[in-house]
Amino acid sequence: MASAVPYNPDDFENNNPFAEQVNEQDYSEPIANALPKNHEEQYEEQADNQDIQNDHQSNQNDQSNPQPASDNSNQDPVPDKGTLSETELRRLLPERFTKKYLLSIKLNAIEKNKAGNPILRFDAVVKGLPKFRQSKYKDVRRTYNEIVKFNKYLTISNVEVFVPVIPSAYTSYPTGGEDETKQLMNVWQEWFNRISHNPILVRDDEFIYFIENDFGYSVINSNRKTSVASGLLRKTLKQLAVPYDPYEELADFRPLIKAAYLTCQKLHKLLDKNSKSQKQLSIHVFDFCNKLGVMSQFETSHPGMRNMWEKLNKISQIQSDLILIESINEMGSLGDGIQSLVDDFYQVKEAMTNRYLIMRELIQAQAQTQAKHAQASKIKSKSSLDPMKVDEAIRSLEYATKAEESLNLQVKRISGEMNFERDEVIDYTEKKFKKMLKTFTLNKVDHHRRILKHLETIRLDIRSVDEKGGLSRLNRDNLTSLKHNLVQSQSANGDAWSSRTFRSLKKQEEDEENDTDEGKNTNFVNDDDRNRVDAKNAASILGVATF
Repeated sequence: MASAVPYNPDDFENNNPFAEQVNEQDYSEPIANALPKNHEEQYEEQADNQDIQNDHQSNQNDQSNPQPASDNSNQDPVPDKGTLSETELRRLLPERFTKKYLLSIKLNAIEKNKAGNPILRFDAVVKGLPKFRQSKYKDVRRTYNEIVKFNKYLTISNVEVFVPVIPSAYTSYPTGGEDETKQLMNVWQEWFNRISHNPILVRDDEFIYFIENDFGYSVINSNRKTSVASGLLRKTLKQLAVPYDPYEELADFRPLIKAAYLTCQKLHKLLDKNSKSQKQLSIHVFDFCNKLGVMSQFETSHPGMRNMWEKLNKISQIQSDLILIESINEMGSLGDGIQSLVDDFYQVKEAMTNRYLIMRELIQAQAQTQAKHAQASKIKSKSSLDPMKVDEAIRSLEYATKAEESLNLQVKRISGEMNFERDEVIDYTEKKFKKMLKTFTLNKVDHHRRILKHLETIRLDIRSVDEKGGLSRLNRDNLTSLKHNLVQSQSANGDAWSSRTFRSLKKQEEDEENDTDEGKNTNFVNDDDRNRVDAKNAASILGVATF
């Protein structure tokens, strides 16, 4: 993306006797100073060697098979078509092609503090990164609000990176409980892993202050402002049409992220609404439980019925508690995860918007460069040249050209980095959704198994309402052996009607800790054959009524 009209300072005759001598190299020097010099020097020699080899190989091909110049020009990728060669990526993003930088952060504990502002205690290991005074840091303590300010700084100072948003300090689980602490440890450790594995974020100087400062950290570069439009101007520019994006992958990625953002928002609202409905259902079930207790008090003539109402009262009370617990688990396992994805998707969408705003600035810079070039050509065509006007035209054209080249390099660097991070965001989202849905499903299965287990405990009380067994009206005669055939369908070994082993969250955690015993768990054989449905006892089980 460059101007259509090239700028050549030799077109103007400098006849000003008071003007200083200008070195021609100042105009012909490329705008590579927009990148750090150490990265340029690191890959300058490699790029030169590669160019020499390509030239030597092309000369040999020209001698053996001479081709027109137009055919050779189609071999190199054209940046205007949305492709960046590996040489350009190495020059623009040297951090992506080196593995000598390492930063690892391990969250050890969450200390109690004010509500919504806990203290995070972690260790850090640094390898290959300059300016760090140590390689290991232990017991670094930062409050949640300090980390939020650090996260905001990373978002402002690194426009080319999809900076992940740190999850909230509040969860759907009860405050101060074990479930809340466990989830906060997992999500915050995940956030530390994401920012420490980004090669551009770890090179930020603010990371040094974040790790090495004492307790009471504050952002050193807090006065740094964003390089793109904000506030009312940003809202106004977002109403305009999106500029042409030559990079097709990024052009299709922003609508995809926006659709995912809106879908996850709707899904979170539906989950919240469903959770409130579940809590109302729990209240109604508890009210039904109280009415069953009243019925047991009025039942004086039939002891079997009185016992049945009392058992149903207890089971209904347990079921009310289980429904309330399940509504909390649903929001904790699925709702909080979707809310974190909503925040991440919004940050990615805004980063893509920042890229479009910078591309719009580039288009304006190109138009300004063309206008300056046309103005300079108009001055050149005059018969008598004014030295003052010529100097002013040259300076303004030079400034516009450098600004355009700087924005061009910035757009290329942002586009190249976002191409890398696009795949990372998609991969992270897939893994996150699989993990959330697995946890949500296991919670659901565990919830219904608990309800079924409690209902099975009162089967005999329901069937033995009277002396005849309570089911004599169904013409069942073998009710004396009923107690021997009624077995619990839910046990630690599995379901009575299935040959699969029991799956639960607790079982999953035990399997992760004891990977060596995985084969034993999968090949476990139940000693009690009555809990299994096979050809031998199928007839006897089917002959007995089930609740």
